[in-house]
Amino acid sequence: MSSRNYGTLGFIFLFFAVLCLVAAVVAKPAVGSQVSDRWPGNNGTYSCAGETGVADQIASMSTPTERATDPATGDEYLRYRKNLIIVKGEGTPECTITVEGLDRVNSGAFIWLGGGFGPSSPSSSSGGSSGSGGGVK
Repeated sequence: MSSRNYGTLGFIFLFFAVLCLVAAVVAKPAVGSQVSDRWPGNNGTYSCAGETGVADQIASMSTPTERATDPATGDEYLRYRKNLIIVKGEGTPECTITVEGLDRVNSGAFIWLGGGFGPSSPSSSSGGSSGSGGGVK
């Protein structure tokens, strides 16, 4: 076999290796299904009664794009490409995991979570408030 044949064979193997890598990344199950496989529950609400480190376990299954903690309640919010996962009452008998679609996040239901959890303001925004009294801006 000549060196040219080895080079062609090498490129073919490289192509298939990259193809397999892409397929492995795409085939990874969504974090919502990983949660449902790990904790008991249904309809997007799962029980993690008495467990600690639940939010960290979920984050280790699949790295979230954003993560925040509600300072008032201690609830953990993990944002993924398609879901928001909320861990409430971690370490207590009432511990629950809720998997929600991002439609509630994008509609402003969790506005206090900050910029990573809401849609950014449009570039054409005026940046001010409409004022209080004296008319419209």
